[in-house]
Amino acid sequence: MSDRDRLLASPDRALSCTNTKALLDHQNFDAFATALRGEADELASVGFIVLVPAQLLDMAAAAFDGTGIGWGAQNVWRDASPPTGEIAAEALAHAGCRHVMTGHPERRARLAEDDTTVAASAASAAEAGIVPIVCVGEPARSTTEDAVHTVTGQAAPVLGSLPVGAPVVWLYEPPWTSEIHQAAPPSQVAVVCETLRNLSSERTDDVRVLYGGAVVPGVLPALLDAGCQLDGLGVGKAAYDTGQRQAVTAELAAAAREARHQG
Repeated sequence: MSDRDRLLASPDRALSCTNTKALLDHQNFDAFATALRGEADELASVGFIVLVPAQLLDMAAAAFDGTGIGWGAQNVWRDASPPTGEIAAEALAHAGCRHVMTGHPERRARLAEDDTTVAASAASAAEAGIVPIVCVGEPARSTTEDAVHTVTGQAAPVLGSLPVGAPVVWLYEPPWTSEIHQAAPPSQVAVVCETLRNLSSERTDDVRVLYGGAVVPGVLPALLDAGCQLDGLGVGKAAYDTGQRQAVTAELAAAAREARHQG
């Protein structure tokens, strides 16, 4: 394996994100945002995006304005007539939202969202000018072949629903990794990432591939050593531990700098 195989795929467009789920509300958001603002330069260098519940979007916009830290939503309804409690893509766009997560494993498992509804949500976001961050991943630990089969089945409807010129971010986040607190095998992640890039090869706009799932310090170097063609990471629980967050960010920033140097 060459040194180039151990580099970020697109160092000038490194991307990372964290989904805050329901961990933040109006009482504790300010403290979290203040901590992130203290690390803004490093976080901005790896394209860090904070995905928050809809009720915190305005607070996120104010907190991260001018810092280089991005923010976005955790879900979007799949058409222009959302039911009570859901939010339309147009409303997210009016709030200044530039990214939104779709297909999170919790929504698939608990709200019965399937590949068709996830694809429709991604298309709704794209139509409003919002970049979908599409979660894919096998629900249970499996062989690499089965993982590829599952991810292909999840990604294909999304690709079929998005305009070919719409950007998309893939987040390979197999839910079983959080249950056992262990990242997916690097060799498997490498194959899945390659599959996602191949599936997206005919797209004419930005395509990025991230890995998430039990991300802690040391995971990124192991993935890069295995030849994973990544643009960045989705960071879960580690984002709320100052030491782990800073260490993961430093690893990602260092990998981006090294890739730019070698490029």
